[in-house]
Amino acid sequence: MLRDPAALATLVDGWLDGPAFGQTVKDLHAELFLLRADTNFQLPVQGILEDRGYNQADVHFSTVEAPLEFVREIVQDDVPYTQILTADYTVANEVVAAIYGLPFEQGGAEWQHTEWVDGRPQSGLLSDSEMWRRHVSNAANFHRGRANFVSSTFLCEDVGARDVFVEGGVDIADEFAVAEEVQRNEGCVACHNVLDPLAAFFWGYKEQIQRAAILEAYDLGCEWDWSNGLPPRGTLDGSYRIEHWCYPLKFYDVAEEGLWSHFGLQPPAYFGQPALDVVDLGQLITEDPRFAECTARNFAGYFTQNDRLDLPDDWVRQLQLDFVESGYSARTLVRSIVLSEPFATARVTGTEHFSPGLQTIRPEQLSRTIEDLTGFRWMANQDTAACATDLGLNTCWGAVDLLNTDWFGVRSMMGGIDGYTVTHATHTPTPTQQLALRVVAQEAAGSVVDADFALPAEQRRLLTAVEPTDSDPSVVRAQLARLHLRILGEVVRTDGPEVALTYGLWSDAAARSNSVPTAWKVVISALLRDPHMVLY
Repeated sequence: MLRDPAALATLVDGWLDGPAFGQTVKDLHAELFLLRADTNFQLPVQGILEDRGYNQADVHFSTVEAPLEFVREIVQDDVPYTQILTADYTVANEVVAAIYGLPFEQGGAEWQHTEWVDGRPQSGLLSDSEMWRRHVSNAANFHRGRANFVSSTFLCEDVGARDVFVEGGVDIADEFAVAEEVQRNEGCVACHNVLDPLAAFFWGYKEQIQRAAILEAYDLGCEWDWSNGLPPRGTLDGSYRIEHWCYPLKFYDVAEEGLWSHFGLQPPAYFGQPALDVVDLGQLITEDPRFAECTARNFAGYFTQNDRLDLPDDWVRQLQLDFVESGYSARTLVRSIVLSEPFATARVTGTEHFSPGLQTIRPEQLSRTIEDLTGFRWMANQDTAACATDLGLNTCWGAVDLLNTDWFGVRSMMGGIDGYTVTHATHTPTPTQQLALRVVAQEAAGSVVDADFALPAEQRRLLTAVEPTDSDPSVVRAQLARLHLRILGEVVRTDGPEVALTYGLWSDAAARSNSVPTAWKVVISALLRDPHMVLY
């Protein structure tokens, strides 16, 4: 690349073919769908999950990653991206299959194609229980939140953000009164004429799946004793029968698909076009020109760390055109983004031209980068005592990657999101980011120095040109130059100013500690925190 800038396209193609691209695709959609949320109540480890010895981390990471694995496969296999909303299958691992009673081949691949067996129409993410477990329908909002999520995410049409004025006097505690008002009150109609027909597509799904209800159902033996009368309202209310809350969960009920009519609401339709179910909905969304434009904005916004609506319209139009002409290839879209002139411009000041400017490494990226450079993952097990108890599986997470979690880790502190209280990433350096970065850099540096010096030079990760006793300035400087290239991606001379600074740091640390390995730990820790490492 340094000798031939034209090789950039080849390097990009190599990245698109590799596993790192797949992880990036998952990161993008986790942020877009707000799926990686571990601070909310998790599905408990009960029944078949407990019998198989899973812990809370197994359940959480399996459920939140399943829709992301589905999208990753579509993108990396380079099939039309439209299939994320139209495919007639889903993807599950053994844990997800057990939770929802999905067909799964024991001993087969970790992630397998399977299908929903509860009668729901199947249309990619629009039929995915994990999407609607995350994006719930609270109280009596009749799936309107889910409808707005679909419109905002896939069409960039945030109906809920429209400015409206509604006079008072409506008894919001009366479900039927509200249902009537949204169809006749002029202040309500503008939004609800769009939202309610979209929401009608999701009337087969339960409002939400509650951890407390699952625990209560198991306490009751997963079957209500009808001699005690009707089931109580509360965590197990309405048509939610107790057995629905035991694994495999019954999250969809065909008998409830038409309940929108019970409240006098509008039938399923897509912006005025009548339709039957989510199969129709997926087709209508992907045929809508707004889908291609919104996809271009979602991807370009992520890769440039800019709000998707702030991107230049002419650039988005070109990306949209490339995307559509490629047969809705997300790989082609990403290639167009990262090889485009706006993306290639590192920084433009004093002009009106768009530029992504310097970007901040995301916590998920940092975790993979640190592991690639040093072999170190910042893991911790905060609840060993809980794991040792009989009921510990319900609270036991085991070892977790602190850069990829919030319940125990520092993902949002590092600028990421927790999916609930923090829903927008921070793309500038912050004090909490620097504090967390200091700790992980020190831990990684200590780990890689000890590991490298325990191996032959040809098997090491970073310290390939020195030994634990080497203190000759020329040898040390040569190794420092290699570290600048490997960690910071910069080519420097052994007698250049960059190496002079790091050599000064190395010399001072060696003198203070009277230890060459300690000096290398100090230097590598500093390089892992260098602005060239965390800004790009």
